[in-house]
Amino acid sequence: MGRQMTPLLSVNHISIRFGGLVAIADMHFSVDKGELVSLIGPNGAGKTTAFNVVTGFLAPASGEIRFDGKSLAGLKTYQIAELGIVRTFQKTSLFLACTALHNVVIGLHRKGRSQAWEILLGLPGARAEQRRFQEKAAEILEFVGLGGRGESLAGSLAYGEQRLLGLAVALAADPSLLLLDEPVSGMNPTETTNFIRLLDKVRQKGVTILLVEHDMRMVMEVSDRIVVLNQGKIIADGSAREVQQHPDVIHAYLGHGRRHA
Repeated sequence: MGRQMTPLLSVNHISIRFGGLVAIADMHFSVDKGELVSLIGPNGAGKTTAFNVVTGFLAPASGEIRFDGKSLAGLKTYQIAELGIVRTFQKTSLFLACTALHNVVIGLHRKGRSQAWEILLGLPGARAEQRRFQEKAAEILEFVGLGGRGESLAGSLAYGEQRLLGLAVALAADPSLLLLDEPVSGMNPTETTNFIRLLDKVRQKGVTILLVEHDMRMVMEVSDRIVVLNQGKIIADGSAREVQQHPDVIHAYLGHGRRHA
C-alpha cells in the first residue's frame, strides 16, 4: 500500500520514562488512513505503553504525536477520543452489571446532544435520543455477532463474547482510528477466525486500525504493515514478509517462539 504525504497518525520520536526507567526510547512510526498496522514485540517491549501514550493515558517525556495533522500534546483522554481515537483494553472494561445493550448505549453518548438533566427529567427530546441510541446499539451488537445477546448482563457473557462487546462499545464511539489491545486474547481458534472476518467488516466501514496482538497467525494474515518494538525501540517496519526476514526481528522476537509478542 502506498504511503500518504500526511499520515492519519504520526508518532514522532516519543520517549517514556518511569522514574529512572526508560520504557520507550525514540519511538517513531506512522499509520496511514485505511491501514491496519500491527505493533508487535517481545513481552515488556512497550506495546501497551505505546497505546497509553497515543490515547493520552500517559504523557511522553519527549516527542510529539499528531493525529490528522493536529498535535495531541496536552489533550485529555476524552478530548483525544472526541477527535476519533478510540481503544479497547487487554482486560475487558465493561459495566458487568449492565446489559450488553446498555453498555453500547453508554458508548453512543459521546455523540449525544441531551444534557444529563434532560435525560433525568425524561424530556421528549432526550427520550427520542435514547430510543435512537437503543436502535443503533442493537445494530452494532448485530454487526459484531451479538445480535441475540442485547438483554444479557455483560458479566454473564462468555469471555469471547465480552471481547466482542468491548469492540462494540468502541465502535459505538464512531472511531476514525481504532486501537485494539490483544483483541483475541483468550479466544479459541474458531472465535479468532471469526474475529478476523469481523475486522475486515470494520475496515470496510472506513476505520483505520492499530493492533497489538500475541497471535502471530492473525497478525501476519490481517496486517498491511507490521511495526516491531523491542526494548522500547522500533527495530523494523514493513510487510509481514519483510518483518519475518528481518535479522533483528528474528533475533529479538521470532527466534524466541511465535507465541510471545
